[in-house]
Amino acid sequence: PIVQRDFAAEERNHALEARNRELAEQMYRNQIEQQKRNEELIAQNNKLREDIERYQREHEQQLKEMTKLLAELKEKKLNSFEAIEAHDKKAKEALIQLAKQAKPIGMEGNNIALFGLTSTGKSTMLNSLLGEKKAATGVGETTVEVASYPGRDFILWDIPGRNDELSYMSLQYISFFKGLTRRLILIQHTVKENSSIMKLLDAIEIEYDIVVNKMDRVEEEERAEFCDQIRKEIAKIGLKSVGHVFFVSAKYPAQFPDWLQMVNYLKHPQT
Repeated sequence: PIVQRDFAAEERNHALEARNRELAEQMYRNQIEQQKRNEELIAQNNKLREDIERYQREHEQQLKEMTKLLAELKEKKLNSFEAIEAHDKKAKEALIQLAKQAKPIGMEGNNIALFGLTSTGKSTMLNSLLGEKKAATGVGETTVEVASYPGRDFILWDIPGRNDELSYMSLQYISFFKGLTRRLILIQHTVKENSSIMKLLDAIEIEYDIVVNKMDRVEEEERAEFCDQIRKEIAKIGLKSVGHVFFVSAKYPAQFPDWLQMVNYLKHPQT
């Protein structure tokens, strides 16, 4: 019997095989790229750890003074910069003086930190900025307990939200803050959610940007008034080192034009 070849089926099979090869090659390239990013991140974390250790050796006396001061403030239950400002002017001035002496820890690349409580949607913000869900990579047993997330255009650092703000006032933390390219402070309802850390950064002359997240939860007809209220709060509190204020939704980025502006701003440190 004469067997007729099914050329159409053969063509489909060839196309499918080619597509499978293409997918396999793409997966391999992605794995190599991810491995390279992880190696770069490990190298950066090791360098950061070494920088912190070197900083501790070189600034031993300043570290002792700051540690003593922070212990005294903790004893007085003054656990935020606003509380220190209100109840112990002398300690505030000593803190600012020591903090201003702190040198930035050198970090390669475009390093951006996100401050904010969990309720501000920080995890969603991190993943949306990176374009995919990433696992945190800790810095390790150093004083700076942060998690880093590598991306194509920047490395994002998740600064854990704390009830005890004194942790942010160590020289190691302040040196880390100074070494960053950008500092984003996330809020949701009001500037007061994080105004104390903003006042600390103001006092030691470190610039930062405010990101108002979860704008999708604000009724559309109330958004203009809400944005105006946030700007009035910034003026009323007297924040001095605010660079930009972005009104966004990390969950629905495309709904708010500030998102694209923010991403472009973060990608290009010189702007």
